[in-house]
Amino acid sequence: MKTKMKILKSISYPVLVLFFLLSSVNAQEVKNNYQTRTSIELGFKPLNNLRLNLTPELFFDDNISLDKYLFEGEAVYKPVKVLALGATYRFVGNVQDNQDTEYLNRIAFSATVKNDFNRFEPLFRLRYSNYADDEITDKEFIRYKTSLKYDIANCKITPFVGIEAFQQLSDNELYKIRYALGFKYKMFKNNYIGCNYNLDYYLQELRNKHIFSLTYKIRL
Repeated sequence: MKTKMKILKSISYPVLVLFFLLSSVNAQEVKNNYQTRTSIELGFKPLNNLRLNLTPELFFDDNISLDKYLFEGEAVYKPVKVLALGATYRFVGNVQDNQDTEYLNRIAFSATVKNDFNRFEPLFRLRYSNYADDEITDKEFIRYKTSLKYDIANCKITPFVGIEAFQQLSDNELYKIRYALGFKYKMFKNNYIGCNYNLDYYLQELRNKHIFSLTYKIRL
């Protein structure tokens, strides 16, 4: 029981932080951007300990106009059960008003540790990337992510909470913090729908970004 209480507290902390941040939005003179994302993620395993993920994705801005489109390929290798090593390539089309579309190439390398216990799945990921998600910048980042999923008994819904810090390497300072809430719904075998909300809280400027994402996942 004590262990479960500690786990529930660990879930509640990022939720409370997110709540207070949202409550303070109107009190601050900050710019709030809104973005909607849709994607299809196809994953398959050519080898027992190797998974390949292919993901086309569309980003829409505040006016529901196409902002960016991308294609992402990821290879994930698991040398042991609790550790996954990943390499990601992302091709981005940045749609610009009254200008030609800008094309970008992005890469990332990551190490993820996770393990299941008592229906909980805590995760910690360390990632290097030459991008901060969708911002058009030439900066490099180290990203620290922790999250927690809970597998509800006899339920197709798996909720999660998470937090991720983006550290800019050139200035050696935190660029933004991302808070996440969401769930995965199992439709039928190997087919899932994911829905989540992210709040990007920028530390060096008066700006927040609210991101709503919908993903269809297929696991082969």
